[in-house]
Amino acid sequence: MSPEIPGPWPGPDYAAGANGSGNDGFEIDRRGVRAVSGKLIQLAHDEGDDSAIITHTRLRMGFPWEFPNDLARCLHGAGLSVRIFRSDLHAEIGTAGVLIERACTRYDLVDNPRLGDMPFLEAGSEGVRPPDRLGERPSIHFGGPSRLYPNGSEPLPLVVDDGVERVTAEMAVTSFYQPSTGDGIPTYLEQMISSLVEVANTLPLRAQDLHDAPWSGEAADLTQRALRQIYENVIYLATWADTLNAACRRFLEVVDWYVTNFHEMVDPNRRYWDELLDLGSTADSRTRSFLRAANLQFLEVLNMIPQPFTENLPGLMVVDEDLEWTRHEVRWHQKYDSAALNRLSGQMQFEELQRRLEAQEAAERTYG
Repeated sequence: MSPEIPGPWPGPDYAAGANGSGNDGFEIDRRGVRAVSGKLIQLAHDEGDDSAIITHTRLRMGFPWEFPNDLARCLHGAGLSVRIFRSDLHAEIGTAGVLIERACTRYDLVDNPRLGDMPFLEAGSEGVRPPDRLGERPSIHFGGPSRLYPNGSEPLPLVVDDGVERVTAEMAVTSFYQPSTGDGIPTYLEQMISSLVEVANTLPLRAQDLHDAPWSGEAADLTQRALRQIYENVIYLATWADTLNAACRRFLEVVDWYVTNFHEMVDPNRRYWDELLDLGSTADSRTRSFLRAANLQFLEVLNMIPQPFTENLPGLMVVDEDLEWTRHEVRWHQKYDSAALNRLSGQMQFEELQRRLEAQEAAERTYG
């Protein structure tokens, strides 16, 4: 059972503008703020690696019609999307920690309160290794931004209810003994939700620590604003994953019902005289009757799957090079890819690219 997902932000109530916390003027305890930054970086490192919890249930049998197979692929793809979003969340938390750590070494925060770009990014196969300019913490790493960062959305795999009217008993029996070759149904979502809830419970504490350090002024307010936005994304993803988890559990329940009742209800090897006594029932008619009942249950699962999510992160990982590259992509599509823009898929991709550019530019204006 998933843990209870926290409610609205319980941390310091900072307004969007400068000094919205109610603290007039600038104040910073550099040692205290630096200690909090290290805890945020460590949180991104500790909670960011999900490789140990990723598990799937592979289906023990196959289906003779495509709808449940499509449904299984959709659930798998949705589970992968959760992992991508979660990785971006932890990277954003780690970046916040690094930028706060750097703020402790700066003496221009009053005149230049924006947090700036992540300094000296080191990217490799294990993700991003944030620089330790002070030499006070062990080597750690967290993932870099994904293709969805900071405000992207990804459609789920298409699911089509193709019906069961063309399925024969022979097709059903043959497929039953051919286990699915798909990637399986995600069963790690409860653990991932628990991890997200832990992060959600921790972030307001770190925000309060920054407030109490003390740290006040416009840079502090921007930092609090970013932490609150990250928190809201954590809650959003935990809620989304909880809904998806319910759909996955229901799917596996229907599969279990299918496996348990298939041979008894389809009875493909019934003797000829028994067929006659059953008023003309045939293996094919029984098969389709059974599959219709299964299809209705799989339709319930389809209706339980949440709509694709959209990230809405502050954009702390946006750097000047990323912004210039996105601007270049937009200009290139406008100038040279008119054929793609005339297709619906091409237009949707271009609109997604434009939204990413708008989010990156907003992050640059707000955080530097």
